[in-house]
Amino acid sequence: MTFTSGGSKGSGEGSSPKSPPPKRSIGQVIDAIAKWAVLIVGLPIRAAAAIVAQFVANGGAGRSVVGGLLFMMGSAISADSIWQTVFRQRALFPWFESGWSWFNVPATVFNPFFYLAFLIAVGLQVIEAYALRGKNPDSARRELQDSMVYDLESKPSGKIDLVSELWKDYKTAGMKDRSTAGLISLAIWVFDLVTTFAARNPFAYSEPLTILTCIMFNIATMLAGEIGFAIWQLTKD
Repeated sequence: MTFTSGGSKGSGEGSSPKSPPPKRSIGQVIDAIAKWAVLIVGLPIRAAAAIVAQFVANGGAGRSVVGGLLFMMGSAISADSIWQTVFRQRALFPWFESGWSWFNVPATVFNPFFYLAFLIAVGLQVIEAYALRGKNPDSARRELQDSMVYDLESKPSGKIDLVSELWKDYKTAGMKDRSTAGLISLAIWVFDLVTTFAARNPFAYSEPLTILTCIMFNIATMLAGEIGFAIWQLTKD
């Protein structure tokens, strides 16, 4: 008894032979080569354009990097005054500094105490910036609305002294914090002013223009971190 397989016979019948891929013409080959050449040659230009776009376009990473560097540079300039006055070290930057040398840069950058001076300068800049900008209008409005919820009772009469004192505390709630914050801000401004002008004394010069320039530079140094922070905030838009 024999069995025959129907699929074994003529297995190749009915299947069309694979056609070879069409050959490219010389013009197509030249066109492909030209496209690759343009892509390779233009790659640096495209990369440069993409980098520039990051610095120009809103929300670009490059703008935030530049703003951050300006903030770090401004804080470092402010830290230089504290570094000289508090830590009694040589200046990092050469402006209005007598006896400055290039050796001061590695001697400062690799000194861990400079970064302590940098942190102090950043803290001073934050508090001074808060004192300069004041409260946000929305924050001030919320605080006002929260305070208006409470109605002040009339001053009690014929009560023990403790009740009168607690009534005064209730009446002046929050005023002590405002006064303390103002005194702390004033003390920090004085500290920053003293360290800055002690590091670069404008009256050590004899020419009036140099004295005025040094004074203006000292004021700019005190505000350098705040200016850099403001620029950094603008670059984040």
